[in-house]
Amino acid sequence: MKRFLLISNFLMFIIPFAFSQTVISGKLIDAGNRKPLPGVHIILSDSQTGTVSNAEGQFLITTNHDKGWLRFRAMGYKTSALPYKIKGTENNLGTIPLQREAINLNEITVSAGLVKDAETPVTVSTVSARTIHNELGDRSLPFSLNHIPGVYTVRAGGGSGDAGMSIRGFDQANVAVLLDGVPINGVENGSVYWSNWLGLASAAAEIQVQKGPGFANAAVNSVGGSVNIITEPASKTSGGSVSYQVTSYGNRLALLTLNSGKMKNGWSISMMGSYSTGPGYIDATYVRGWSYYLALSKQINKKNKLTLTLLGAPQRHGQRTLKLSDKEYLAHGNLYNKDWGSYNGKINNASENFYHRPFLGINHYLTLDKNKKLATSIYLILGSGGGKWSESFNYAPSIFSYRNESGQIDWPAIYHNNATHPGQYVLNTGDTVSGYSMNVQTHFLASHIETGLLSTYQQQINDHFKFVAGIHYRYFNSFLREQIIDLLGGKFYIDDYAWAVDGDAGRNEVKTVGDIIKVNNNSIINFINAYAQMLYSGNSFNAYLSVNGNNNWYQRVDRYNYVTDTKSATIILPGFDVRGGISFQPAGQHIVYANGAFISKAPYFKYVFGNFNNRPVINLKNEQISTVEAGYRFKSPKWVLNLSAYYTLWSNVSLLSDEYVQLESNLQTRALINGLNAVHQGIELEAKANLSRNFKLGAFMTLGDYRWKNNVEATLFNNENIAVDTIYVYVKNIYVGGTAQQQFGLNTEFRLLNFFNVRAEWVYFNKIFAGFSPTIRRNSEDTDQPYQIPGYQTLNVYISIPFKFFKTPGLVQINGFNLLNSNFIEWGEDGANHQLNTFRGFWSFGRTFDFMLRLYF
Repeated sequence: MKRFLLISNFLMFIIPFAFSQTVISGKLIDAGNRKPLPGVHIILSDSQTGTVSNAEGQFLITTNHDKGWLRFRAMGYKTSALPYKIKGTENNLGTIPLQREAINLNEITVSAGLVKDAETPVTVSTVSARTIHNELGDRSLPFSLNHIPGVYTVRAGGGSGDAGMSIRGFDQANVAVLLDGVPINGVENGSVYWSNWLGLASAAAEIQVQKGPGFANAAVNSVGGSVNIITEPASKTSGGSVSYQVTSYGNRLALLTLNSGKMKNGWSISMMGSYSTGPGYIDATYVRGWSYYLALSKQINKKNKLTLTLLGAPQRHGQRTLKLSDKEYLAHGNLYNKDWGSYNGKINNASENFYHRPFLGINHYLTLDKNKKLATSIYLILGSGGGKWSESFNYAPSIFSYRNESGQIDWPAIYHNNATHPGQYVLNTGDTVSGYSMNVQTHFLASHIETGLLSTYQQQINDHFKFVAGIHYRYFNSFLREQIIDLLGGKFYIDDYAWAVDGDAGRNEVKTVGDIIKVNNNSIINFINAYAQMLYSGNSFNAYLSVNGNNNWYQRVDRYNYVTDTKSATIILPGFDVRGGISFQPAGQHIVYANGAFISKAPYFKYVFGNFNNRPVINLKNEQISTVEAGYRFKSPKWVLNLSAYYTLWSNVSLLSDEYVQLESNLQTRALINGLNAVHQGIELEAKANLSRNFKLGAFMTLGDYRWKNNVEATLFNNENIAVDTIYVYVKNIYVGGTAQQQFGLNTEFRLLNFFNVRAEWVYFNKIFAGFSPTIRRNSEDTDQPYQIPGYQTLNVYISIPFKFFKTPGLVQINGFNLLNSNFIEWGEDGANHQLNTFRGFWSFGRTFDFMLRLYF
């Protein structure tokens, strides 16, 4: 036996030289935990020659070609390709990381509606776990998408997790955000509060963005696109990591992950926990929060698999909600925050958010036979928390009217006024009282329960046809109320119920800390959605057709406006959509495709009960979306090119201005608009070049044109949410605000000294307009466009340095954001003359850095 082994080794050594072949070697590792990967199949692209990596992840393969590609395939990992170029007789490619698949491909297809871009005629972009975990830093999760054409992300006021995102000019309410295929947009209004998901970035395995109506059947509000966040599955290998992250402005994050691996009882368990704290970049945007993630998985038998996901992120952070004027920006700088002041040496931010929204999902995957699968998810989302608010009595100036010399809220003046003002008031009992507070601080509390079932059946009918059908039911019940937390120097507060529908009705007008005022209502929503989809896959053609029908039952319970009959009638609003697409592959690397959809989308709850009482808005119609898209895709191991053009007509649009934002003055109003029309059209281009294994280049471009197409009526509401006027708003041919209609980007990734990786990303945003204010668009002669925000550029650099501490692998990550230190306006609201001097908005962060150290075990 020893002689046989010696001869074998000798032959393996000499044969490559005898036939003038070259040995290529390397080591394959998991991109996440940096551990060796055994059993990976390595295949030469120009032949059927292949090998398998050993227990240490190492491999040897021979070739007689000067250059070519190696393909790497392993169960649970994404197939990847790597170029090689011969230099001598031995070529070591070094360490090669492979990215994990989020979950089993069959589970992805059935449960979450994910697709591979080569298979389905929709525009798709995927962001890897490496990008999310290493490059996001202290930013909100949507910023990991900012390099995708047509996606625009801003920091909003600058608080932790306060971010806004749009796709093809459509804001978050019209972008479906899903977590493992389950919609997580706000049920009442479609909004996404990213601060509720601060820990989600550490648990994300990948994010897939589908533009337009897309492919995911549960994404019924997908007008601009859908963002499907797939969490890390329970790992089948044991291990974990510990990391510490700090920013240049003092925010810190400590993170621990643990993986049991597959245990003897068949279960796999993964868990993550983190703690974050810091002062924030913008003044008084402090943050303190925890996050947790738990994933369990078991293959019960060949036909049944069970998984469980639990995650949450309880947090409290200061916000900035009051927009700045250019004069205020020049006087105080981009860190200025008008929402806070100090009292007795402590920060009191009038805008603060605190919330906890845990998500529990239980998934069962059933393989009925080799052609039939059933995926069922049961989920529960519980929300509790709210934000700081304030109230003024009887048209008194708001707390934001009190300012000290530094421009902050003058809390001592407010306390003094509440304690000393000479006012008197006659209660409904006939008693005359004094010493009441003119201003109080409150908590606007919003708790909810959301639970549902999502079940999808898939059948492979034959080699070409696949049928998918499913159902989604959801129950939602929210509880909103406003509670006094601080009398600010007064003895009590008076809620005179002056604007309540039933008046005071004998209720006690004297309120103190802990009492409910102004708001006390529930939103109850039942939703059901049924869908069917047929897919065709041929040698050159792929196509799909989807039909979706849904129904909404809306009811409102109001215990403030009404004393006896507190429940509204149940409003029933159906909706439907039809989507389809076709792709043609004339050659192996070229694909042309087209897709289209018609959507009749029921309006959100907030528009149905837009009067802020139980009286629904009359003549409210479904939004109607008609969209078409055509595209071309080229993909090879070295080059990738994506080109698409789209046209979307959006009709019967509803808008509510200054939603969930405190008004700076009692003279300001909110506006509810119904019946707007808009056209969004544009071209997107993306190109990537893998010039070598150590050097990659990329570029992208977006040219969009988004405009409102008609004039409409608007209802104005005062600071008590009471309708006070109806106006006509002239916005025909006005550009849609709040998004960049042009984007140009370049990026490069390279490896230096065979030691560390550098990725640089430059993006220029242009054709950005302020959002229009309905109250300044009353003049039919005013056809000027809103204030056009100057175009701006950002340059971000991400440096990854892997290392070993004794035998423990680790990673140092250094990220630099806005390295050019550009000062620019991100977004805001138009003013009366559509110029900078009447514009109000938010300016950008300056240059910041993020440092992270991670150890794997």
